[in-house]
Amino acid sequence: MWEDVKKKNVLIVISGPTCAGKDSVMRTLLEQDKNIVRLVTTNSRDKRPDEKEGVDYYFVSREEFEKLIIDDAFFEWVEYRGDFRGTQKKHVQQALATGKDVIWRIDVRGVKNIYEKVKKEIPNSIFIFLGEELSILEERMKKRASEDKTWRDWSISRAVWELKQHKDFDYVVWNKEDHLSKTVEIVRMIIEAEKRRVR
Repeated sequence: MWEDVKKKNVLIVISGPTCAGKDSVMRTLLEQDKNIVRLVTTNSRDKRPDEKEGVDYYFVSREEFEKLIIDDAFFEWVEYRGDFRGTQKKHVQQALATGKDVIWRIDVRGVKNIYEKVKKEIPNSIFIFLGEELSILEERMKKRASEDKTWRDWSISRAVWELKQHKDFDYVVWNKEDHLSKTVEIVRMIIEAEKRRVR
């Protein structure tokens, strides 16, 4: 009997507002657990010198991306700062076929568009919302040298909306300032519980 009970690999969808720590949580999970792989998404912008095809993104032209949209190749896609980015269905399937857990970091807007579709096609998927107090998010944004005030103001207004969308997820994890290890521990507990769930 018990030899038939196996922990299935899962699709871990992580989202949340700008500066909520999504990349830090994902990077730590990948460093700690070699059974987790990052889902590589598709981007229409030009590849930067330090980026690798199929590792950082799958890079395509804007025209190619638009054709993929028409062909219904994506689970989700958004236009962000003039470029398209999205997740092709075939790349999700290929990643899960490795037998490893797959972590997928996406925009909050993307989750609203795909939650029901992904749950139907991939029952062993987990949607985790990373949040933090708006004031803390604002401080983190100010520390980022990569954004000017106009973009920062836009990011803050978007974060206000994003923080209200947590009900579209399976779990909410508050990523408190200077408590990254605790946040990662909670996320790992969620993953382990989902892997053992009787479906």
